[in-house]
Amino acid sequence: MTTKKLVRLAVLTAFGVLLMIFIAFPLPFFPEFMTYDPGDIPGLIAAFAFGPWAGLLVQFMKCLLGYLIGASKAGIIGMAANFAAGAPMVLVAGLIYQYRKTKLRAVLSMVAGSVAASLVMAVANYYVFFPLWGFPTNDALPLIVGVVIPYNLVKFMMSSTVTFFIYKRVRSIFELPSLKKVKEAYE
Repeated sequence: MTTKKLVRLAVLTAFGVLLMIFIAFPLPFFPEFMTYDPGDIPGLIAAFAFGPWAGLLVQFMKCLLGYLIGASKAGIIGMAANFAAGAPMVLVAGLIYQYRKTKLRAVLSMVAGSVAASLVMAVANYYVFFPLWGFPTNDALPLIVGVVIPYNLVKFMMSSTVTFFIYKRVRSIFELPSLKKVKEAYE
């Protein structure tokens, strides 16, 4: 990994942490503790600019740093849930988008990522996070179907919409030039 790429990923990680800390609000029609934060947007930008694994790295580092500086009221479980939600979104969207970088493919990749993240969180909440919080799993299915899945769909579609509108404007800052372009610039 080049120094330029590493610095750009670090900047995106820092933006993710800042967005997670300073812009968080509850969504209407959902329980108050289920807040939206746009901290996944830098992960999506990294996935589109550098590939899905770079986006996943930004998501992981955002959650790790967020935990270490005490950004989560829910502690390590909250940050683990944040990563468990954001990772499939960024990974699926990045994998789909990397092969054909068009606007339509970007939209399809973010819709697929939102659905994947919602389904992963349904399973993760049922088997991991609800038991860790002491919530009985025999009462969890209606909550997962009626609240968790819709919340994650809304959350990730909001982040996807913002990413769609800002990516083109910030892409040139974060994309690395191809070797061919660098070679042409020096000839």
